[in-house]
Amino acid sequence: MQQIGLYYPYIHCRDERWLKLTALYWPKLARVVPDGYPVADSDIVAALNDGLGGFLAARSPRAAAAAVAPLFLDLLREHGEVLRAIHGVMDVAEANGFQVTTEPAAHPEFAAHDHFNPRFGLAGLHEDEIAPELRDALVELGLAIITERTRIARTDGIRWVAMRPRLAWVYKCVLTDELARRTRFTPLTDQPTSHGAHRWDAQLIAQTLLDLGEVLPPAHGEGLQQTIGLMSLRLVVPEDLDAVPVEKIVQLRKRHRTEFNAFTDAVSTAASNFRESLGSIEDPEALREHLALTVTRTFETPLEELRKAMKGLGITTAFSAMSTKFELGTATTLVLGSIPAGQPLATASGAVLGLAALRHSASKTREAQLRTSPAAFLLRAERDLQPQQLHTRVLRGFGRLAGTSI
Repeated sequence: MQQIGLYYPYIHCRDERWLKLTALYWPKLARVVPDGYPVADSDIVAALNDGLGGFLAARSPRAAAAAVAPLFLDLLREHGEVLRAIHGVMDVAEANGFQVTTEPAAHPEFAAHDHFNPRFGLAGLHEDEIAPELRDALVELGLAIITERTRIARTDGIRWVAMRPRLAWVYKCVLTDELARRTRFTPLTDQPTSHGAHRWDAQLIAQTLLDLGEVLPPAHGEGLQQTIGLMSLRLVVPEDLDAVPVEKIVQLRKRHRTEFNAFTDAVSTAASNFRESLGSIEDPEALREHLALTVTRTFETPLEELRKAMKGLGITTAFSAMSTKFELGTATTLVLGSIPAGQPLATASGAVLGLAALRHSASKTREAQLRTSPAAFLLRAERDLQPQQLHTRVLRGFGRLAGTSI
């Protein structure tokens, strides 16, 4: 079953190469966008949205924020003083010579979109990502300040809740998990330091915020589908994906929708089966080895078999399609210009129709071969995304005329 990904922790994707890869195996992505937030997407996001009918959709955080607020309010009531000693913002503000108030003011600059980087003194969340009663409690306890200023510029009309990076990180993870639970979306990220689909409850939140040691390591959990998809695409996607126009990805998906759906279903099924049978593996190296075997069995081996099958059908180039090995016989000869002088036009037309029938038969055989393999979309991607030399483009052009090009 195909699924929708939930991008986090930011509003705007940071890694455009990751976004291109993701568009090759996720039907759609959602992301958290506060109501009225002025989104400023890149050209790549705009092309994907236009070409694929809204690839990256917006979801409001309000309902999820209201749902997770009690977890944090209980934590503040029970461990407020300890949390303030660890995650308080007063020392950061005083070090920068600012007075902390509850209203937007010239507070210390912070990284509004870098929740997890400890080198910044403060990290920011949009005010709509936090329920009002929790916002007030965080400010009152000295764990947050309200500001309109980021490291980039003043954001008039947009209020941010600035807090210590670890607190912002944990809160964003909990918010993402709650939104994913409500929507059945799968959390996805282009940031390797993110939480990796832990199941956040009151105990885990307290453990992470009250422990001064390292933050929790990434878990695999729901990330299996992302990992399997990326590992599969690495079998065929060119190294210089940055140089591949996003329009090619859009065309690939639109032109080969059936194969794309079969591929994404296969990725989802492989992840589900892996989670059920091997999801309890704790050793990272063993996990990688099992994942590699899963990708080989599900995609790499079928891809090699599909390549051989296409070659066996004579569909590698237009020249092989027009050879005797492809058994087009006299019809090919006639079309290539060997119609004897004076031969009735009806005979020639019949020969052309005969070729058309053979071409149609070959095309049906090809399509049947492609659609029955979970690796069919990978083969399409391999052909369509690789840079092509002029002679290759010419041969494929002939192949399309003959009805035998992939």
